[in-house]
Amino acid sequence: MSKLCSLPITWFTLGGTFIVNFILAYAFSNAGLQGLTSIQSTLEIGLASVSYSQAGLMIFGILTVCSEYNGGQIRTTLTAMPRRGIQIFAALFALTVVLIPAAFVVSSSGVLLTHIINGDAGAPIVGGNLVSAMLGVSAYLTLTALISAAIGVVLRRMLPALAIILGYYFIAGPLIRDQTDFAMYLPDTAGIVMWFPQPDHASALTPVQGGILLGAWTFAAIIIAATVYRKRDV
Repeated sequence: MSKLCSLPITWFTLGGTFIVNFILAYAFSNAGLQGLTSIQSTLEIGLASVSYSQAGLMIFGILTVCSEYNGGQIRTTLTAMPRRGIQIFAALFALTVVLIPAAFVVSSSGVLLTHIINGDAGAPIVGGNLVSAMLGVSAYLTLTALISAAIGVVLRRMLPALAIILGYYFIAGPLIRDQTDFAMYLPDTAGIVMWFPQPDHASALTPVQGGILLGAWTFAAIIIAATVYRKRDV
């Protein structure tokens, strides 16, 4: 935790993610006021920016683990803590502790800004829906960033890990989603229903089902990453 909080890249990445989400939320809010979007709910408009700003937390997850391999820092880490299993799970736990409040702040800022801009123009936010949506989107962002970190552990290089995770979530995932119903079981589609339910689709997962499925994907990614981490030389 001390190392993570002392890294300048932590604050640059999280601060940049917050700013980008704020700008996107402002744009979506104005588009809603002008009738340029089909979304009328203030809550849904406020969370629309998350679909794009999630990239910041994915990058953060990858950067934190790949930074260990800059200048051979990983050797110092493993000298101090040679028990790799404990070390990697402790590192991911520390990352989770930072991710949860960061995800909540980023997502809630968009909703708050949209509420301020739209006022009474949009559909009112129901308390129960707000709580469930904020819990869902915060969990989604945290788990997605942990999957990104797990990929970073396996690849050890920032650019290949970024190419894979961003390429999937922003290019391959949407294409697969439009082509097959099997996509509902993949991590991106399963995660979306945690904060953007689709009750009109009879085959759609519920938020709880989506959360369980994304949690299973995250657990599998971490186990694979930990296994690879323990088996290789460095």
